[in-house]
Amino acid sequence: MPIVSIDADRLNTLLGKTHPTETLSDALEQIGCDVEDVVAIDRYRCPNCAALVEASLGAETVKVCSVCGHTQEESFAKVDAVTVIRLDLLAARPDLFDIGGLARALKGYLGETRGLPRYEVGPAALVVEVEGSTADVRPYIRCAVVRVPPLDDATLATLMKMQENLHWGVGRDRKLASIGVYDLDRVKGPVRYTTLEPDTHPFEPLGMPGRPMTGRQILTEHPKGVAYAHLLAELPRYPALIDADGQVLSMPPIINGDASRVQVGSRNLFIDVTGISDAAAAHSLHMLVSSLIELGGHAFAVEVRQIAGETLVTPDLTPKSTVIELARAKQWLGLPLDADSLTDALERMRVDVRPLDAGRTSFEVTYPRFRGDIRHMVDLFEDLAIGFGYANIVPAQIPSMTVSVARPEEARSEMVRAGLLGLGYTEIMSLPLTTEADHFEKLRLPVPARYPRVANPKLKALTVVRSHLMTGVLQALHENRRRPMPIRLFEMDNVIRLADGGRNGIAEDRNLCFADVGPDAGYAVARATLDAMLRELGLVAKYEAIEHPTFTTGRVARFTTGTAVQGVIGEVHPEVVVGFGLEYPISLVEMTVSPVDF
Repeated sequence: MPIVSIDADRLNTLLGKTHPTETLSDALEQIGCDVEDVVAIDRYRCPNCAALVEASLGAETVKVCSVCGHTQEESFAKVDAVTVIRLDLLAARPDLFDIGGLARALKGYLGETRGLPRYEVGPAALVVEVEGSTADVRPYIRCAVVRVPPLDDATLATLMKMQENLHWGVGRDRKLASIGVYDLDRVKGPVRYTTLEPDTHPFEPLGMPGRPMTGRQILTEHPKGVAYAHLLAELPRYPALIDADGQVLSMPPIINGDASRVQVGSRNLFIDVTGISDAAAAHSLHMLVSSLIELGGHAFAVEVRQIAGETLVTPDLTPKSTVIELARAKQWLGLPLDADSLTDALERMRVDVRPLDAGRTSFEVTYPRFRGDIRHMVDLFEDLAIGFGYANIVPAQIPSMTVSVARPEEARSEMVRAGLLGLGYTEIMSLPLTTEADHFEKLRLPVPARYPRVANPKLKALTVVRSHLMTGVLQALHENRRRPMPIRLFEMDNVIRLADGGRNGIAEDRNLCFADVGPDAGYAVARATLDAMLRELGLVAKYEAIEHPTFTTGRVARFTTGTAVQGVIGEVHPEVVVGFGLEYPISLVEMTVSPVDF
């Protein structure tokens, strides 16, 4: 998990009270943050973009800027040293990724403030017009304007870290959503969200003033472009935000323009979040704006005029609510709760609680918009336990003692996994649901008349319950096709097959699929790996040449061991290779490791 450094003195300033670092560390641990240590670190000034850059733990100098990517041989100039609390980012609570969010949570936990934080959003201060060409590129955009006290070094560094942490925790390293922050005083509205040809509209990217670059050049020459080129490289046009004067503000999700960059002294911030996930874009914006308000900012809306002619006003910080029951809370947590203690504990966690009946057995809980992790009453039960205080839970001896053993398929799977990792393979995990095209047609397999499928899927495309693992492995090879060759991947998981004698008409098997892709991949490579793995299991296989539509004729065989371990090995057919967007030969094995008993 990534580690973030929190300035202890600044955290106390936001709390409005000076707490010893030990008190802060203990409170952070109690609300779910894993505190690594409390240390002093040096801070340096980037000579290129003037950002404040923290030194890594144990490093004596800084030569690379994490904001603009600037690198130089000599060290940056040292600014100062601060005492920081280093803690792991809690992936389930991205609202705690920054000092503003942590101060908000600690105010409640330490008893300084109770109940729901309420945020006001002022009238629209900007218009963003979305053009139709973005629909097939990066279709979702959410925006806000935030007026803040003139940014100083510390607040600017906090903003930059907050942005990158949300990129990791919510945006999945910018894939689902990415954030752009601009100095609104350098932007002329309305702003257009559009797409550009890769070799047109050069602009000066952040950290490279005086060097206009096209989108394609940014992907090959700018440090951030090289790092995230895989997100745009396959697209015919690149997304961009352009103001009324034709100034390119950014090329999301890669880099902002240097002319509109935020710097020390900036007061008016324009924020956009673009992505391929509407939920991730909205969630990122809600957390960023809420945290900036905690740092003294005031939020204003933006009118996002969408492709269909509708106008979306963002951000929407209206609180949400759900209902919990006292009896269910006591059952789940095993705590001696009553209506008063439940209310007290939850209000410490910065939510509002209102009884819904005279007996105070059920409650409406109102929680902030940025708490995207709350989807069920059980999520609030976790907050309830934290607010109650883990230290206040009295240990009790369990009523019975049992000794567990691994299920047979798990024990065998662990042996197989260890063997393949030792042979240089990397394990992957793919989705258990897929499509007819990916699961059958791309593999040159006929679509069966009957196969396990989801009758009421959340996504209409994902209706097929996988009966083999080849699809997931080949898709993973496609996603990694630009990595150095050879690539060796494997997946081990359960698959479903129809079985009249099985429970609900199906049977479940633990399968293994491993594949090699590269210039030297072939039957002999797969056979050597398979024989080595079977030897670890104490098995010897018998091979029989067969015809299989997924594999090249004459280069495929069925193997059996006299046990449940059996499968197929061969060289993947060229049509299948091309169908999954690959270029090199692929050798692949799909086998049953063990049946799974219900």
